[in-house]
Amino acid sequence: MTTIDADFLYQRLPAVYRLRDAQHGEPLKALLAVVAAQASRVEADIDRLYRNWFIETCDDWVVPYLGDLLGVRGLHAVAGTPAFSPRALVADTLRLRRRKGTALALEQLTRDCTGWPAHAVEAFALLATTNHVNHVRLDNHRTPDLRDSARLQRLDGAFDDIAHTATVRHLPARRHNIPQVALFVWRLQAYPLRQATARAVAGAAAGLYTLDPLGRDLPLFNRAHSETDISQLAQEIHVPAPLRRRPLFDELEARRAALAAGLPVAAPQYFDDRSDAVSPPVLSVALDGVAVPPEQLHICHLDDIAGVLPRDWRRPASAATAQVAIDPERGRLALAANVAASRVEVGFAYGLAGDVGGGPYDRRGRSAQDPAALVAASSWPGAQHWQVPASSSDRAPSAQAFATLGDALSALQVLPKDSRVLLEILDDASYPAGLVLTIPGIELTLQAANGHRPVLLGDLTVQGDLGTRLTLGGLAIDGAVKLQGPLAVVSLHHCTMHPARGGLRCQGLGAVARISLRRCLCGLLSVGDALEQLLLSECLIDGQGALRAIDTPRVALTVDRCTVLGATRAQTLSASDSLFTGTVRISRRQQGCVRFCYLPPDSLTPRRHRCQPALATAELLPSRVAAAQARLVPVFTSDRFEHPAYGQLAATCADELVRGADNGAEMGVWNFLQQAQREANLQHALGEYLRFGMQAALIPVT
Repeated sequence: MTTIDADFLYQRLPAVYRLRDAQHGEPLKALLAVVAAQASRVEADIDRLYRNWFIETCDDWVVPYLGDLLGVRGLHAVAGTPAFSPRALVADTLRLRRRKGTALALEQLTRDCTGWPAHAVEAFALLATTNHVNHVRLDNHRTPDLRDSARLQRLDGAFDDIAHTATVRHLPARRHNIPQVALFVWRLQAYPLRQATARAVAGAAAGLYTLDPLGRDLPLFNRAHSETDISQLAQEIHVPAPLRRRPLFDELEARRAALAAGLPVAAPQYFDDRSDAVSPPVLSVALDGVAVPPEQLHICHLDDIAGVLPRDWRRPASAATAQVAIDPERGRLALAANVAASRVEVGFAYGLAGDVGGGPYDRRGRSAQDPAALVAASSWPGAQHWQVPASSSDRAPSAQAFATLGDALSALQVLPKDSRVLLEILDDASYPAGLVLTIPGIELTLQAANGHRPVLLGDLTVQGDLGTRLTLGGLAIDGAVKLQGPLAVVSLHHCTMHPARGGLRCQGLGAVARISLRRCLCGLLSVGDALEQLLLSECLIDGQGALRAIDTPRVALTVDRCTVLGATRAQTLSASDSLFTGTVRISRRQQGCVRFCYLPPDSLTPRRHRCQPALATAELLPSRVAAAQARLVPVFTSDRFEHPAYGQLAATCADELVRGADNGAEMGVWNFLQQAQREANLQHALGEYLRFGMQAALIPVT
């Protein structure tokens, strides 16, 4: 469509009028500029109305109206995460109705209603039966082949294809019966890092690394491939599941055999290193900047050799067939005995429940008012825009580039007061330990570029004065953030501070006016008397067994949708939709309010509104109170930092906590995922697409 502007209209006037208009200072052209502005608004409105005819391009508010025309049942709104949108269900409605009752339709319906990758399994297809001569199922054996280890590893999983005897119990306890359909979903997400710095194992022999720059032994995740059509059932390559050794080993062995025989390599699934690959390899390694080809990678089980000190793992003897050994289930890497490198860069994906902590996800925010959104240089007028490293291909032409982060921090020392600096890190590398920010009177934003997660090794010390304003965003810090001296405002969003090695501490004389943490994974918060206000929003605070996870005896504490693993002490408290696993002690209980939270029964807090376990035990007999309190204690899939399901509520957790928040979702840091609403959406829609007499159940895999 043609864009209407003043020149567009002016050129359509006869030349005589344009000549006369130029002789009088172009008043007619000025008038047409006003007309063009209004005409362009009308044109834009017409264009918007046209786009609203189609589900792919319409505004969000139009989606329910288009769905109503098709008779789509209403769904719960899930606004906290971009993973779910009713647009997908409305767009797929006609295709789903044509395939009602099939596994294809149920799988796509599950994905559209929940936003989770899904896989549907019809149990009758996997029942061990006597074959009929007119319907022989060659792949359905009553007894499995015990020599087929690849198939046996999938036993009782989502992609199990071994025949089972029938069971009469209902889903999800037992899923092998004629009327049952299992809907497997993967709730954890995979976050890919492109060129992270592998970490050498402390106290171990040379050549041993963890792929995680923070030094954790964590399982690696698959980078899920997109399904191309609704007629395709999901396979293991299509879901963000933890990687298994066997399929990766088999693919690399087949690749090496084909290359040795001079044959073309079969279409790879996990290690597609072609330039036109749909998805990058799930694992990549570069030694001193030189990429290691996939055929030089060896997948194996890297475990500590018992009785050997210093720590050592079983490693390839030479680089003839493999330069690098990788254990994807433990996140470990070992160089061959005759291979050495000063810098090991790796590409892999790790798993987590959602966009919290430092991570390579989109941090731009869903609205301009999002306080945790990525700071854009265009939205901060008057600020100096710095970027590191200068060699990055993502560098903005208008930004001042520095070769290293140390060079940029040195340049900060000579800036005058009242300077404003936006310093961006453009890669996933690890940076030296013991960084010190001395920024008196300076407003500094130190953040990772969108889609990156750099790692700062060691503690980060901040020194300033009452004019200092500091914002940290998108960083992983393998240590503590130490605030020294008086500071005005300190904000951290989408940051990870290793719980076992750090947290946030205020040290020295002087007070910090306000500290805010949003969507952070953090260790112990200890500020003593040096802070006035502490704001926590969608954070996981892990005390790691310390006396208190939050130790702020003279601080006004605000907690919103957080999980606190440990005890809490503060002067005043305002809390909502949060989980406190340890005792909460508030000294000034006349102020504040605690609403829709879980607190241990012996906590001392301000007035409470619909908090557990007090709400559930209010009308119980005294003899039943203890049992109810024990049932309502939060149960997590894992409370270990190195586990992908860190802080995720377990399937056995009480329903009062899983659906006990103000918005009907779970209490705690993962409230914004609104998992209860997603499950309700699926249950609401299943009746229309499930065949008569069939039963279906949602089975979370992660």
